[in-house]
Amino acid sequence: MKKHYFYPLLLCTAICISACSKDDAGSTPSGSATDKPVSLIGQEAKAYQQRMEVPKVADNTMFIVHSTTKYGVTYTEEWDKVNRTQRWAAYSITDANAVSIWNRNNWKGSIWKGAYWDGDPFQEDSIIPYMYRTHASDHYNNGLDRGHIVNSNDRLMSQNANGQTFYLSNMQPQNNGFNSGIWLNMENWVHNLGFNKSKRNALYIAKGGTTISTASVPSPFLNSSEISALNHGRSVTIRVPRYFWMAILLKDKNNQYHAIAFWAEHRDNQDTNIKNYTISIDELEARTGIDFFPNLPDDVETEVEAKKVLTEWSW
Repeated sequence: MKKHYFYPLLLCTAICISACSKDDAGSTPSGSATDKPVSLIGQEAKAYQQRMEVPKVADNTMFIVHSTTKYGVTYTEEWDKVNRTQRWAAYSITDANAVSIWNRNNWKGSIWKGAYWDGDPFQEDSIIPYMYRTHASDHYNNGLDRGHIVNSNDRLMSQNANGQTFYLSNMQPQNNGFNSGIWLNMENWVHNLGFNKSKRNALYIAKGGTTISTASVPSPFLNSSEISALNHGRSVTIRVPRYFWMAILLKDKNNQYHAIAFWAEHRDNQDTNIKNYTISIDELEARTGIDFFPNLPDDVETEVEAKKVLTEWSW
């Protein structure tokens, strides 16, 4: 459902680009035979906002593209520099990237980006200016997990792609009982659907945690808490979402579209019945103030976003 929301002015820097209005659909630059990290800026990056999975980007926020030359886009994300938090991250699963070349266990004893890794390569996202990014020290001893938004298990096509999912910009603070419970169960459902080539032509995913309510979107669902951390001798805060969500768009083998959303309160929760947390995309838009899948044809968008038909999905 196309809606208009307005947000405070945020400046763009590094490989971040100013948000733009919807243009004619553009193509995404293709990969080459060599897998290397790549980033784009300005006009070259506009095509990425036309990707099917990308929500409507708010005016003047930081729009970030993480990609590799061989496999294309790993994920895109929108960054709120005022609150130093991710607004959403989005990616797609297709035949081209639903391959398993690298896995999380490979990191022990590996070399990447000139560093030796004895485990998961959590690191700051250097494309975000230092004062606006989250730092490793923000997450120290706060009692919360560094919860992936883009699931590392959905990006196994190369070391570079998997490593990009460990940037701190792709992390939200999560209770362990949530991260290892209902959130993991939702992630596994998405992964199994996306990697089952008989079920889909493509799967488009946007995920995030609720951030701060604004005057234009006065929703009680957007409240978040803060926790304090010590960063280089100064006290800082990081946002802890009250809810987490997923928006899923399936293009099936007959090229028909189906959409569904997940919404879960951020608390310890080991529930395995993820159907209990489904809502329509329209309802998710109302709760978050985000316009999902704006690059669908208008008539298709209106139809699929209004429905929550559980029988259309494999559970």
